[in-house]
Amino acid sequence: MTIAELGSIGEFLGSIAVFVSLIYLAVQVKRSTDAARTSTYQSVVSDFSALNQSMTSTPDLSLLFVNALEEFESLSADEKAKVSQLFFMCFRNFENMYYQYRKGYLEEELWVGWKRLMLTYFARPGFQSWWSIRTDVYSRSFGEFLRTEKIDKPIKTYYDITQMAGPATKE
Repeated sequence: MTIAELGSIGEFLGSIAVFVSLIYLAVQVKRSTDAARTSTYQSVVSDFSALNQSMTSTPDLSLLFVNALEEFESLSADEKAKVSQLFFMCFRNFENMYYQYRKGYLEEELWVGWKRLMLTYFARPGFQSWWSIRTDVYSRSFGEFLRTEKIDKPIKTYYDITQMAGPATKE
């Protein structure tokens, strides 16, 4: 065998090694991306769960949230202050979800339900009253998304779910 033939065999084996390395690298990148997506979704759920936990562990806070979604303007100054913080945290979480979705870390299947919930809250008249004075604390692209996106399948309001005719009341 000549030096040229050995060189050709070496080049061939080298190209196979490069090809195998590229396959290995592609598998590692996919695993890394999957891990990042899983971590992102876990974070999204944890953040939203913490918000829900704070509302359910404080007497009357959930009821205040429901009432505020419908009639923010009718709340007292103290109630507006409380619910403003809830709305802010809730929609900051939604903005993070939107950002993660746009970056490809939140898959479509998972995004759809969150988007429906977000747009349902956004459409409520009380929330619109609050949003009109707080829209400037969110990113321009998120605000544009909320204004232009149409909900594909409405989620019932809390009034509908609890069969309340008007503002929720304590019994």
